Amino acid sequence: MPGLSSMSTGTTDLSSHRRGRVRGSLGRVSVVALLLLASLGLAACSDDTPPPTYSGESNPDVAKLLQRTLNQRAAALVDEDVARFRRTLDRTDSGLLDDQQTYFDNVAQLPIEKLRLRLVRGSLNPVEGSEDYWAEIVVALQLRGYDAAPVRTRDRFLFTPSRDGKRMVISSTTDYDWEAEHPANVLPWDLGSIHVEESAGVLGIFDDSTRSHAEAVIDAASMGRYDVRAAIGAADAPDDTGVIVYALQDPTFLRGVAGQTIGDPDRADGLTIAMPTDASRRNSDVASYRIFLNPRVLGESDGVLGRLVRHELTHASLGARGRGAPLWLTEGIAEYVSVQPMPESRRRLPADALAVGEAATDLPGQAEFSGSEAEAWYAVSWWVCEYIARAYGQPVLLDLLDQLDDGADQAEVLSDALGISSAELTQRGVALMSTTYSGRGD
Repeated sequence: MPGLSSMSTGTTDLSSHRRGRVRGSLGRVSVVALLLLASLGLAACSDDTPPPTYSGESNPDVAKLLQRTLNQRAAALVDEDVARFRRTLDRTDSGLLDDQQTYFDNVAQLPIEKLRLRLVRGSLNPVEGSEDYWAEIVVALQLRGYDAAPVRTRDRFLFTPSRDGKRMVISSTTDYDWEAEHPANVLPWDLGSIHVEESAGVLGIFDDSTRSHAEAVIDAASMGRYDVRAAIGAADAPDDTGVIVYALQDPTFLRGVAGQTIGDPDRADGLTIAMPTDASRRNSDVASYRIFLNPRVLGESDGVLGRLVRHELTHASLGARGRGAPLWLTEGIAEYVSVQPMPESRRRLPADALAVGEAATDLPGQAEFSGSEAEAWYAVSWWVCEYIARAYGQPVLLDLLDQLDDGADQAEVLSDALGISSAELTQRGVALMSTTYSGRGD
């Protein structure tokens, strides 16, 4: 059975930040993780608004030059115009050029709907003793067929005058201290070289170490989307937009969401991430749900990989539905849906599931899903959901998800909907699991 699943400003020392950077993942504690990302700007689309005005300590003339450079950078990325892209960079720095070429190549593989860059108001920070400026940038990127709206992240660039003094060019895209304080702003294409594969509504993001598994991952996600919708019911799935799947060795971009998962992300095989439209705002709308697969699961059999992918796709398909519902229900439904296409003889349990279930006196909570026996509690939750589906009908599972969202009183809801207590429900789910697996050697 797969493992766990989840759903600075100030004057800066120029010497440590001259090099450019291209910033390219863990899974199954699958509590849908809400990243919170930063505000929209302008750039490469015909409906762009004029650059913002600046006041106070910021130099409006410099701000206009910086915004012009950002507009050119965005347009060059959208048009895949590498010559124009390089003209926005300090071409005396070979390291910067190499890193930024990788970034350009990464973005060129993405299906871009919109890409805009905006200088953040009041963020200009002159570097003492030079004509250089640090400034924060809003990057608004919407992927066609996958994002309902642009995903806004922030970055911090260093700008320096061009040789002729008529322009400002980018001389660094790295401020390590700032990035450490804003980890949620890093996306896989900001890191190392990526390889993008797209098929049947799935956008797969791989690296050199995982690209050999691209076909298996894309196939699992493509088939999984239909399997999940068949199990949930098309009317219950919010929409049929495509899904983005990350399979990358570098976990850097996950550091911004690590605190949003239940349990230890390093132990997880899969992770569902809700990408907000604006990380600077609480309760921001979600632009898309994306799935991360830990590279360690990519060598598993098609059955194991498919089950894990369907688990995460269930979270992604249900989206915000049932937000705040108890983990036993959200994770139990994801497990229940994940095994539906499989023959019953292949629906395996963790080795300790029966023992943990026999000792269970009530439904698991956050502590159980965070502990060393989390895998077994996933199985208990799955079989509680199996019992509900068999005894009351599968639609009742989703009805419970709606009734138990936003922290509704569990005892009251279970009594009204099922006529039993949580302890009785646990006992019946475990009994069904034990009857099914006792003596099977699973």
